Amino acid sequence: MRKALTEIGCLMALVIVAVTVVGCGRKSAKPATEQLQQSFEKADAATKEEIVQANSAFQAGDYTAALAAMDRVVQTQAIDAAQKQAVDALILQTRQAAQQNPKLNTPELYKATTDLMQRVHGEN
Repeated sequence: MRKALTEIGCLMALVIVAVTVVGCGRKSAKPATEQLQQSFEKADAATKEEIVQANSAFQAGDYTAALAAMDRVVQTQAIDAAQKQAVDALILQTRQAAQQNPKLNTPELYKATTDLMQRVHGEN
């Protein structure tokens, strides 16, 4: 029980960091899809295909699939600071969409978000 509470606390801290890094409330922030495309433009073909899939899913409103595609990317390679920032933007914009439409806020989306954040920022 204590470990679960600690993990939840760490996750909340990561969300705060992600919001701070991306820029809380800035309307002029780049869309997450553009940030992902730019930050992974020098990646190999397989990674670029995953980015295309993530971007397509995100634009179609399938946020769980978008996060799952990015999770596959971060499982297979180390990512740099710009790529982490782009992933954080994807997570933040996904959470904003879920706030605007609570029907999107499913257990699957929560798990995909949590898994991706833990992979990107490590377990604390």
